[in-house]
Amino acid sequence: MQVQAREIQKQNTQLELTRQVRSFYYQVKYLQHNRKQLKQLDSLFTDFIRIAELRYKTGDTKKLDISSAQARKGEISLLYQQNEVYLKNAYQSLHELLNTQELLSVPEDDRYQPITISTVVDTSFISGHPSVKALYQNASIAEQQKKVERAQGLPDFSLGYTNQSLTGNQMVNGQEQFFGAGRRFSFVNVGITIPLAYGATRSRVRSLDYQKQAALAEARQQALRLRAQYENALEQYQQDIAQFNYYQNTALRNADEMIAAAQLGYRTGDIGYVEYLYTLQTATDIRLNYLKSVQQVNQSVIHIYSLINQ
Repeated sequence: MQVQAREIQKQNTQLELTRQVRSFYYQVKYLQHNRKQLKQLDSLFTDFIRIAELRYKTGDTKKLDISSAQARKGEISLLYQQNEVYLKNAYQSLHELLNTQELLSVPEDDRYQPITISTVVDTSFISGHPSVKALYQNASIAEQQKKVERAQGLPDFSLGYTNQSLTGNQMVNGQEQFFGAGRRFSFVNVGITIPLAYGATRSRVRSLDYQKQAALAEARQQALRLRAQYENALEQYQQDIAQFNYYQNTALRNADEMIAAAQLGYRTGDIGYVEYLYTLQTATDIRLNYLKSVQQVNQSVIHIYSLINQ
């Protein structure tokens, strides 16, 4: 029983370790693409500043245009530096979890796409989840201990048999008789021992029975919690996928078109710096939120995997 309990504890530890490794791995992926996007945005503002400086020299714009663009470029730079710190920390956490001396390097993908799963609700995993198995194992241990206590509280019977010879002169009914080695004497001993602390044993048995019932009730409750968490996680996953699809199919394309139109309009003088900055800000938020939507889907999937013991 104790061996099985340790094995279940090991499974629970491995499941949690797998969840953490996945979480930090996909966090690294997210931060890699976030860094790439911030670099692109920095280039956009660098180009904007260059054009603003040219227009300032010709008197077509004011110094405020350049100052505003430089301020926004500085914010992008700070975000980039912060992203580098987060990326370093994620790598460090991943290195510690894997307990390896090798230098880790997560390959960068050209496209950033979320991991997907089936949305069919299947609760067959619940009974095999380590957190549920551990509680059922506690109930089994309590049952075994209860049997031991009952056995210790039962009367103890003993039976003994003796066969021996008495060589030499022996007194029998007041007369001395000689017994040789061929004469054997046999007798049987029967005994019974009743435990004095039988009442205490009954109390321990009753306590163990309560422990068993409590463990079984907790196991059933944990199974219900897992099922509810699983269904809620699937709903959250579907919401995250819907948000990702919006950014991928609509918002991201609009952001690219907005940036292209704003760059052309600002070069030709059709729009001012206020409109251009507003367009860049909107497009920047869309691109960064797209990356966040992918990361949110991945974290939802990782959570579901932990619930279905994968």
